[in-house]
Amino acid sequence: MATHASSTDGAAPSVLWKAFDVLAAFNQGHRILTLSDIARRSGLPKSTVHRLLGMLLDVGAVERVGTGYKIGLRMFTMGALSLDVRLRETALPYLERLRRVTGQTVHLAMLHGADVIYLEKLTSPQSPNTPALIGGRLPAGRTGVGKAMLAFGDRLSTELATEHLQEVRRRGVATDREEAAPGLACVAVPVLNNGRAVAAVSVAFAAANGSGDLFVNPLRETVTGLSRVMATSPDLAA
Repeated sequence: MATHASSTDGAAPSVLWKAFDVLAAFNQGHRILTLSDIARRSGLPKSTVHRLLGMLLDVGAVERVGTGYKIGLRMFTMGALSLDVRLRETALPYLERLRRVTGQTVHLAMLHGADVIYLEKLTSPQSPNTPALIGGRLPAGRTGVGKAMLAFGDRLSTELATEHLQEVRRRGVATDREEAAPGLACVAVPVLNNGRAVAAVSVAFAAANGSGDLFVNPLRETVTGLSRVMATSPDLAA
């Protein structure tokens, strides 16, 4: 249930916050929802959801599908303008090469608060299933990409011991061994700009197959190539 507030003074949630709560009810597993579904998943009254859906329909943020609703095409076109989408497009050739070289699933993610948001996931049949979904979130402290970014971020993580992050910073490599999912391991390297992590790339593999050290050099080569391109694009490196 969403509990957003429109200000820090205890005011009631604004219409804008509630509209985003409605949109947040949709995810990869729930792409078409009824009014009742949205009310249940957002925690908002049906009458409020009905009113907000009318507004979102008017601006094209949602569209009707039979008796249900889906995210509208206008949201896609607006999202395509995001610099994060451009970062994904820039990184894609490097990620594809990394997958070919390692034969494993690779991820590109960014840090958002205490979570990581996955911008890309290129799967491999040789790797176990991973819980990462494009556009989805996972707790940063339970993922290799999250640890890599926390170690080179603007502030220390309260979830992870400082000593652990210092070790990640010293090596320039973070690991996840069955923290995100049983049987899954990852090694990750941050994408740095002026010493600060702006993203991270990881290789996912079966935890039973060793430490993943053989993937570190290909990861570093991938991140080095991506960083060079970003350095020539001030908007990406911002």
